[in-house]
Amino acid sequence: MLVGLLLFPSRVAASGVGVIPGSLELETYPLAKATGSIVVTNTSDEAGSYEVYIEGEEAGWLSISPEEFVLEATGSQVVEITVSPPLTAVGEHEVEVCVISLVRASELRVGCGLKVPLRIIILPPSPVGMVAGFKTGSPLSWIAIAVVAAIVIPVAIRRRRKARDA
Repeated sequence: MLVGLLLFPSRVAASGVGVIPGSLELETYPLAKATGSIVVTNTSDEAGSYEVYIEGEEAGWLSISPEEFVLEATGSQVVEITVSPPLTAVGEHEVEVCVISLVRASELRVGCGLKVPLRIIILPPSPVGMVAGFKTGSPLSWIAIAVVAAIVIPVAIRRRRKARDA
């Protein structure tokens, strides 16, 4: 067990479920996306059903894939967590990723689980952020291009017409 603690210092575990890493941090800009992942492991000697969901006010900004899955004994599954904050979101936010090992024979969906802290850092839009947004395909970047184009193109057309008429 000591070797496991040395090799995986940020692992958390509950009965039938283990998660690596024990905490997660994602950094992005408003309207951009950032994705992180956790690895869920079945620590029991029987197959089990698992469910992953988000707790916190910002849960609507996040998507999880897959949300539910079955793992064989000692099997593992990579779960991707994507944050897509709204335009008005800036600053640091904390939510919890809940991973539940469900009892397969129970109709009540009884289980045991754990919570992994997720820290979301949303940087304010800036010229540097806009450049980063172009790389990730942020809608905010494309909106900025459209606004600039809507201003620059008519001005250029007017200048060209004035030069031609003169």
